[in-house]
Amino acid sequence: MKVGKIEKKVPVPVVHSKIKYPWHDMKVGESVLIEAEEGDSLFNLKRKVGPAARYFGEKTGRAFKTLLMREENGVRVWRTK
Repeated sequence: MKVGKIEKKVPVPVVHSKIKYPWHDMKVGESVLIEAEEGDSLFNLKRKVGPAARYFGEKTGRAFKTLLMREENGVRVWRTK
């Protein structure tokens, strides 16, 4: 292991996190449709979106309900709490 020297005035880089879903902006009773892109499986989309909403809800004290919506070609997510 090699330890470098202590430096001053080195700026902290700006983190550009990509927010994929709008969970943070949703209010109770609102929903959002996450549409499948051409060639994507609706089942696989639900397997991605559902856990993402559940994880966000666990970390923030919110709750979400996800349903596969074949007629809308996507997954609809409701904020319930």
